[in-house]
Amino acid sequence: MSLADDRIDDCDIGPLWGKHFSKIGEDAGSKTIVLALVYIIEDKAKAGAVDGDWTDRVCQELRRHAIPPDEFWEIQSAASR
Repeated sequence: MSLADDRIDDCDIGPLWGKHFSKIGEDAGSKTIVLALVYIIEDKAKAGAVDGDWTDRVCQELRRHAIPPDEFWEIQSAASR
């Protein structure tokens, strides 16, 4: 990952999630990173959804990046309120 380029590479999504998810309650920076990852995963899933149902695509992305679905949906539902 290159913070100088302000980008998150695909291979960084899982490791960043693993590093920052456990810190979201105590560190605003970690919470921001995890929220950004949620939006990235959602965007990737929506872009690959053929019929508008992107839920299955989200699950594929979560498996691909070894992100526990319950953690993702917890953050995603809190962010969409």
